[in-house]
Formats: sequence, C-alpha cells, structure tokens
Amino acid sequence: MRFRLMLVATTLVAAPIVSLAQNGDLTHQLPATQDAMVDFGVFPVPAVPLGDPPCLQTGGIGGPLDPCSYKLHHLTPEEVTIVKGGEVTFQIHGGGHAMAILEVSKNTTRDDIGQLLCRGTDPKTIANPADHVCNLDAGNANAEHQIADGKGDVVIVASRNVTNAHPDNRVWSPEGRLMSMGGVQFINGGTTAAGATGGTLITYRFLKTGRYLVHCMNRTHFLNDWMFGFVNVTGE
Repeated sequence: MRFRLMLVATTLVAAPIVSLAQNGDLTHQLPATQDAMVDFGVFPVPAVPLGDPPCLQTGGIGGPLDPCSYKLHHLTPEEVTIVKGGEVTFQIHGGGHAMAILEVSKNTTRDDIGQLLCRGTDPKTIANPADHVCNLDAGNANAEHQIADGKGDVVIVASRNVTNAHPDNRVWSPEGRLMSMGGVQFINGGTTAAGATGGTLITYRFLKTGRYLVHCMNRTHFLNDWMFGFVNVTGE
C-alpha cells in the first residue's frame, strides 16, 4: 500500500508539468517508438581519468573509493518513450549494478526523485568530484529514504542499512515493484564467470501505459549519485 505524503510545495511546482504529461508524449516532445535501448551505467575506463583533478587509478576508475565513480552511474538515454506492448532492452555496463522498475505518476520529474535522494545539484551535471555533496557519502547511502513521486505518493522506502546484509544492503522496496534483477559484478562488460563482452542484456515488455521509474538498487549508485531514468509508455 502506498503512503500519501502531503507536500503542498511539490504539488504546486509539478502542476505546470501535468498538462504536458497528459499529452501522452513525455520524452522531450519526441514521438514514441515501438522499442528502445538503454545503456544502464557506463563502462569503466582504467587508463583514462574521467575528471579534473584526475581520479584514482588503483583498481580502475569506478571502484568504491574512486571520487569520479559517480560519472559512471547514469542511464543513456535518461528517458525513453515507447508504445504500449513495446520492449526496452537495458544493457548493463560496469560493475555492481542491480535494476528495478516501478510505476510512478505521469508528472514525476527527475528533480522530484533526486532531491529525496541527495539534495542539491543533479550529479550528472557535476564535473568536479569536490562539488558533488554526496560523493562517496556512506552516511547518506545507508540512511533511510522515503521517495515520493510527483503526486506525493511514497513509491520507494529504502530502509536504513545497519548490518550491510540483505535486504537493507540495497534499495529493497518490493511494494509496487514490477521487477528486479542484477547484483553480479561486471568487468569491462563481461561477468567474472562468463567473461562475455558487451554487457548483460535485460529486456522488459511494458503492457500498460504510464510512466515508469528505472533505478539501480545499489545504494550508493541510486541514493548518492541519482542512478535512475524513466520509461514512458503511450497508447499510440
């Protein structure tokens, strides 16, 4: 059961977006496609620093102590629109990712979600790691977060992580969740077991119109670094 979070300010800010969402075209006014591809994360590049000042090289860029690892924690494209019955294929890049999908209100914006994760500037726009206020912040990543959509409905409850054991060592919120998968360590696009290249593919078919949040269940990736995106499904 979803909880109602009464936020008057959020409702007022979201109001102008509602009319846009009701037009059924939510991805920057682009037409819907039958299917879509999304890169889930970015391949680590051990030989090339990803920022200025240079990032840590020990263990490869993207490791748990790398101040530039947040630059790998995003979806490309961040938002897609498909027709009802279409599929989205997510290609997993990098390591430590686990994916979940759930439905949110059509007027939900990236900022609505992000400000309940790490308040401030969207990490995808930050060039210097020192400007990322939640960068490698274990306190924020392990704290409880109640995440609401554009209507104020709490759609994710990330319980406090104390013991670093399942389920609280990841953003584990099964209420309303449509699917979850992942958690395997990937190295340069392949698993440690199979050694395949190109990353693992996860395909999900959307049978209902609406707006869907796709996020990484890795607490640091999601709660600190805003690793999430949206899939819009239209009836056209």
